Amino acid sequence: MIRIAVLSDPHLHDARLGRAAGEAPFVRSLADSLHSTRIFNESEAAFRAALDAVAAEGIRLCIIAGDLTDDGQPANWQAVSDLLRDYTRRHGIRFFATPGNHDQWSMTGKPLAKNFVDPTGLVRHQVGEGLPRANGAQLCPGMRMVGYDETLPFAGHFGYCPQPSDLHWETPFGTSPDMTDRRARITVEGGESALISDMSYLVEPVEGLWLLSIDANVYLPNADGGYDDCSKEGWNATVRHKPYLLDWIRDVARRAAAGNKRLVAFSHYPVVDIFRGLTAALETLPGSRAGARRMPTPDVVAAIAATGIPLHFSGHWHVDAIAAADGLVNVAVPSTVAYPAGWKCLEIGSGGMDISDRAVSDAPRFDAWFARYAAEADRTGQDGSILAVADYRQFLDRHFRAVVLERRLPEDWPPRMQAMVETLRLPEIADLLSLAQAGLPDIALVDIFVDWYRLREAGGGTAAGVSKERRSLYATLARGCVDREDPPGSDAAILVVFLRTLGLLLTGDDAKRRSLDRLKEAFVPC
Repeated sequence: MIRIAVLSDPHLHDARLGRAAGEAPFVRSLADSLHSTRIFNESEAAFRAALDAVAAEGIRLCIIAGDLTDDGQPANWQAVSDLLRDYTRRHGIRFFATPGNHDQWSMTGKPLAKNFVDPTGLVRHQVGEGLPRANGAQLCPGMRMVGYDETLPFAGHFGYCPQPSDLHWETPFGTSPDMTDRRARITVEGGESALISDMSYLVEPVEGLWLLSIDANVYLPNADGGYDDCSKEGWNATVRHKPYLLDWIRDVARRAAAGNKRLVAFSHYPVVDIFRGLTAALETLPGSRAGARRMPTPDVVAAIAATGIPLHFSGHWHVDAIAAADGLVNVAVPSTVAYPAGWKCLEIGSGGMDISDRAVSDAPRFDAWFARYAAEADRTGQDGSILAVADYRQFLDRHFRAVVLERRLPEDWPPRMQAMVETLRLPEIADLLSLAQAGLPDIALVDIFVDWYRLREAGGGTAAGVSKERRSLYATLARGCVDREDPPGSDAAILVVFLRTLGLLLTGDDAKRRSLDRLKEAFVPC
């Protein structure tokens, strides 16, 4: 039996930023956390909790599907390198990473700007070299994201370079681990060409297991002499600009089948629409920006599936979901620093394979910086209720609610939805849509709206924390909207899309089971 832990998006932030133990001048502000898709300063505690669980289960192989660090600062890379080396030394765990969009910036790197809070609650702006120091910003030379060439010394032992015990190791370009030998010339818009780095690799760490890490990042040179990050396009950009990867993946899959190897692929971005058409439904609403971050289009999915890989793990979206298309199964792995925090366990044996969920329910010392947050809230007048929590999961839940209402609502939905979320209750919605009101509870739309996103992030599963009674209610509301046609852009039309997609989200568990059954058929016993 081969057991593999699959984690994603730990976004490790070192509050010391490389300073001596006991010094912590780089605690990210509460305001920044409440407007981010992830928390920052609690990342190490959460990552350790997940790794401790991996070690306790005796798992010795661990995939991390991108965004090991929070924005690729050298100190954060050093911190995560030291942390994972320690787990390798103490528990014998080998780690295999793939590049995320927060780990590096093309071949050159770039300066960053961040806000940090001191013990008195005062927030200071720190900028890297080359950025303007306006409004009292302080210069911080370490506030920069590394480039590809700088990443390898920190991460080479995470699969990016061969290790003595490996039975096989290669890249799309051969067997040299040197980054100067891991570059491709690609065609960009306008017919011009560009030289890009690529950290993809294939490794056989134990007999019969091939782990395929695919660098799906695309950085394109721009007219300003820098680079544009195509991460919002995901694999759509990868297939368009890095077609050589498909040829290599196809060859790897062919050799794996011929050699009776169990092939597990992973990259940072999903290769199948993990939301099963949900984003397209939101895009029908005037004013929605839900499509700004793209799922792979059907032609891209077909091109990847044609390579022959049966199983792919992804991160990036901080979502727990499984989706399949064209015989290809994508397992989206949740983050350890976003709701619902967790990881996956992949088991491969003589009888086939199985994937099971693991939650990160608590993280010792996750509240280490709460005193600073409280001081910041007092100084700025922010709502500090997020700090009145019993455990890590509750902290993430309250953070998630803030992000949904402050960020997801204006990004994904038209302005009229925001007005309705702030005021409407369920009986008023039923009246507006002429739905049966008998027995309807008096629930605020804002609570249903947050549940919509809980179900999305948890792939419709029980990790969403939505009760059976609420699920039954939502299913009834969704059925009541099936055959409606309302004037485009009207309040009724917006609510109908909301309730119909709520019904789609409720079917996530069934979609997971179907996808896993399809995968088990493809992952036949050796």
